[in-house]
Amino acid sequence: MNTFAQLNPFEIKAEISKLFSKLSDVNDFENYEIHYKILDAQNDKNIITKLLFKEINNQNSNKNLIKFLLLRYSPKDELIEHLWNIIKNNMSSNQAKIFALDLLRDIDTEWSYEQCDKYLDNPDELVDSDTRKILNNAISNPEVQIDFLDFLNSLTEEDQITLLKSFEKDYSKDELANMLIPVFLSMSNTETGKTALEILGNSKSQLAYHALNSALEFADEKLIPSIKKNLSILKLSGIREDNSLLFYKELLKDSKPYKFCITYPDGQGNQAVIISRINKQGKVRFVAIVIDDYKGIRDCFGFNEITKFECNTIIERFYRGQRALDIAPGILKTILLNAEKLSKDKIPYEYICWKNLLADVEPSKVKLSFNIKKITKKDFSEILKYEFLDYWFLNQDYSDEFEDFIKIINNTPTDFYEKIIEENLEKVFFQEEYTIWSERILHTAILKHFAKDEKAAQNLYSLYNDKELKREFLKNILRKSIYEYYFLKQDKEKIQAIETMWVK
Repeated sequence: MNTFAQLNPFEIKAEISKLFSKLSDVNDFENYEIHYKILDAQNDKNIITKLLFKEINNQNSNKNLIKFLLLRYSPKDELIEHLWNIIKNNMSSNQAKIFALDLLRDIDTEWSYEQCDKYLDNPDELVDSDTRKILNNAISNPEVQIDFLDFLNSLTEEDQITLLKSFEKDYSKDELANMLIPVFLSMSNTETGKTALEILGNSKSQLAYHALNSALEFADEKLIPSIKKNLSILKLSGIREDNSLLFYKELLKDSKPYKFCITYPDGQGNQAVIISRINKQGKVRFVAIVIDDYKGIRDCFGFNEITKFECNTIIERFYRGQRALDIAPGILKTILLNAEKLSKDKIPYEYICWKNLLADVEPSKVKLSFNIKKITKKDFSEILKYEFLDYWFLNQDYSDEFEDFIKIINNTPTDFYEKIIEENLEKVFFQEEYTIWSERILHTAILKHFAKDEKAAQNLYSLYNDKELKREFLKNILRKSIYEYYFLKQDKEKIQAIETMWVK
């Protein structure tokens, strides 16, 4: 019987990273079965193999462990096909091709060096006649874009710039701009990002015009003059209107929004977001995003074409243990746009590639029109029992301020905890932190409103506007954080004392 939970892609990614860390100095992987149990228990091994192939270009990854895991989780015929695709793909790095050849020698009985020779005659050649096809495919398939960016990130900065300049010689307009926009937006403060900016300025592309205009809102001040200069070059080439919305809407015309979901924020402000579209053939384009209220867009993972069943399965795993809200696409787009503003120029390139699935969705206004009411003791008691509050506590490494607070608590008898909380509340929830938690309450009130839980929305909105009661609420967050800290340490004596003092 399978006793391990089915993980979502982000959790699988973390589990693979954990394996690389634990087995970094190991050669004989066969003897470490215990470490593979969680991955072995996953029903869908495709996500595992997809993530493993991305690790090939990571300079620090253990290539022998990747081989071992690919052989463990990928059917042999599928693995051989994928390895040949790497060898034949002109966008594959030399490192990836060598890896593929090495593994093929071990598993493909029909392999011969003569078969591969034609693909390796010019190992330094990065672009050839097939590149245009790749660039065209990337316009409609974000996975192709992301594969290119994974490849680009595996190169040295010098080689990255050489590759981008080779594109500039042979390609122009939208197919080129589509590939270079995420390079510029995700690497804007590097020489590679600046090279991409210069090429975009000369691309004569409406997509470049839109991207550079948008970048003016969040780019580093030092980059603003360069962005404006390249916008001027685009205007001189005849690009004076932003028609990119029409361009992306045309690409999306054969599909419609499918499932849009979000969780309530947890104690670190994290929220799990799903956006998806379904086409006329019933295939789903699926994107999972993690955001928080400190740094905005944190991570992103997507599939260009999966079944409805696969989509539903991933959503179930993604939201395991948490309640997910189905939410209107326009509301979710507004939430993501606000998260983008927090990210500024630190947006992951995966998100930049996938966000165009929302091009035909109009952002909706997110505003509450409740009257502020006086919260009674009963109302406050109800608020403290809301299900999302199970996750609203600070863990030990939450912040330096909270670590200092825990050190004091560790040296204080339980009878004095209330005094310590009172004395240190403004230190843990200093002004910036207080503002974030206050806005988190408002954001959750808005989500409750869209979940049609009007009483909870009203209560949270009133709490947001009640400074004195909000202070009491944050004291309760610290109480819960202390309890969770000792629960994690399995300190039964402290747990019993705290339950007697605060729970009973």
